[in-house]
Amino acid sequence: MTTIGPEGAGQTCPVCAEVGAPDASWCEACGADFAGRHGAVDIDGPPCVDCGADHGEIMEGYCSICGRKQPAERDHLVIVDGDTAAVTDRGKRHHQNEDHVAIGRAGDSIVVVVCDGVSTTDFPEQASLGAATAARDVLVERLDAGSTDIEAALVDAIASAQGHAALVEAKPGGEGPASTTIVATVLRPEPSDLSIIGSWTAWLGDSRAYWVHADPNDELSLVATQLTVDDVIGPSISRWLGADAGDTAPSLARFEHDAGGRLVSCSDGLWKYVPEAADLAELITRLDSEAGSSLDLAEALISFSNAQGGHDNITVAIAPT
Repeated sequence: MTTIGPEGAGQTCPVCAEVGAPDASWCEACGADFAGRHGAVDIDGPPCVDCGADHGEIMEGYCSICGRKQPAERDHLVIVDGDTAAVTDRGKRHHQNEDHVAIGRAGDSIVVVVCDGVSTTDFPEQASLGAATAARDVLVERLDAGSTDIEAALVDAIASAQGHAALVEAKPGGEGPASTTIVATVLRPEPSDLSIIGSWTAWLGDSRAYWVHADPNDELSLVATQLTVDDVIGPSISRWLGADAGDTAPSLARFEHDAGGRLVSCSDGLWKYVPEAADLAELITRLDSEAGSSLDLAEALISFSNAQGGHDNITVAIAPT
């Protein structure tokens, strides 16, 4: 990283390299602003996505030349761990991505956590980030330590997620404390028979997990089983994590299945376009002909949701066994 700033004998202009006074606001040689006058800035990053101006012209996420808001890292975030992959995307309508996803591995076990920040609260993006990473870290730590009580580990993971989400306070006079939904799943081969996969799922809210596998009656098609049950009353979620949450004890489910399928976890930015498990299975069957990896499939599902309008943030995680 190259920085410019008030330290030293003078400021180096990021445009013409002329050295100016430490307290100067602009370059006397070429007229460019000294972007680092009030602090160091990165001038080696990507250029403006619209006009191509140098990264030194980007101030607080906006191009000072054309005014275009630059993509944030979470606008489209990709995470890959072995053959497990996750993608979270801002979508077409929201001004920021309030979803977050975390994946991890402990021996033969795979951990996937998807959180969907509730947009009607303040700082939901912070709630989802803190909750997803906290839950993932607890699960990986317990599994690495040899724990075989997966349900207890999930309960503790959700409690840790709740603790992190509840720390994010509302703005004075704001909409309310930050909140997020969560779905956390552990996949682990049965020690006595590695061809059998056990999945343990915990959730609050309406983020979902599915088990997707080959149709035993049609080798060219897939079937999906929804592992979660939405916590909703009418159009609204009835359970969540956050400072104003009620009962945060998660719902729990255990499912046993043959190896060779895939865990698909997602926020409602995907599943509202394919609300039934059969709809999702049909979509993945169609996309599978072009998807060469878990990441390819996750990206294809993100693209599908955006093509339908991208009305919400979209998160998809794919964990094959």
